[in-house]
Amino acid sequence: MNLNIFKQSNKIAVLTGATGGLGKKLVSYLLEEHYKIIMIARNLAQLEQISLHYGDKVIIRICDISHLNEIQYLCEDIKKQFHHINALIHCAGNIYPGSFSNLSDQLILNQLQVNLNGAIFLTKGLLPLMRKKSSIVFINSLGGIFPLKDSALYSASKYGLRGFALALAMELRPRKIYVSSIFPGAIDTQMLHNEMQNGGSLLNFCSPPLEPEIVCKTIMKALKKKGLEYYIPKWSGLQTKLLMLKPYFILRLMPFVEKFCEKRKKNWQKNNLHS
Repeated sequence: MNLNIFKQSNKIAVLTGATGGLGKKLVSYLLEEHYKIIMIARNLAQLEQISLHYGDKVIIRICDISHLNEIQYLCEDIKKQFHHINALIHCAGNIYPGSFSNLSDQLILNQLQVNLNGAIFLTKGLLPLMRKKSSIVFINSLGGIFPLKDSALYSASKYGLRGFALALAMELRPRKIYVSSIFPGAIDTQMLHNEMQNGGSLLNFCSPPLEPEIVCKTIMKALKKKGLEYYIPKWSGLQTKLLMLKPYFILRLMPFVEKFCEKRKKNWQKNNLHS
C-alpha cells in the first residue's frame, strides 16, 4: 500500500502494537478524531484484515520492534513520505511471566527490546518529524511503578519506560512536544488471558481487569490535554504510589494482597468460562 495517499492529511498518527487488543480498538477512536493512521505490527495477515475494514484511512507497515534494523528501515520509510507526524503512540508490549531464574536469555532480551528499547529507538527515529503541539504517548502499566512478583523483567522494562518518558518530557517541553504515559491496571485482552495461562501475577486482579475502551478514552484524553501521567483506575495509582513510599512494607503485605487477588482471579476465570 502506498504512503502517498496520506500526503493531504492534516493529522498523522503512528501506532505500534496495532493488531493487539488495545491497538485494534484505538484505531476507531483515532479515526473519529480525523487522524490518518500508520499501523505498525509484526503480523501481516492481521494488519491486512484490519486495513480491509478501514480502507485508505489507514496504512499498514510490518515491523518487529525487537529488531533495531527493522525500526531504522521503518523510520526512513516514513520520513521519505511525510514531513510531519502529530502523534506517536506506543502500544506494543509483551510479557513472559515466571520465575526470573527460569527465564531464558532470549526471553529476557525480548521483553527489554519490545517494552523498552524498541520504544526508545522508534521515538528517536521519528522525533525529527514531530511538530509543535504533537504528542508521544507510552502505554505503560501499574507494573511500571509497583513491582510484580514473577514478572521481574516486565517490571524492569516498564520502570525504565517511565523514567525515559519523564526525562524525555522535560527535554521536549521547551519545543512544545508533549510526552504522556498511561498506567492502566490489567486490561481484559488476549494478552492478559495468555499471561494468566502461564502463571501471571495475581496482582492483575487487585482491581477488575479494564475494558480496552476505557484505556482508549484515556489515550485520547492524553492526546488532547497533554498531561504527563494518567492512572487507570485513579485510586489504584494513588494506592500504588503510597505503598511505594515504604517498599519494605510491601513484603509484609504481599501474602494478604495475593490471597485477596486469588479470589478475584477465580471469579474472573469463571466469568470468562461462561461468556
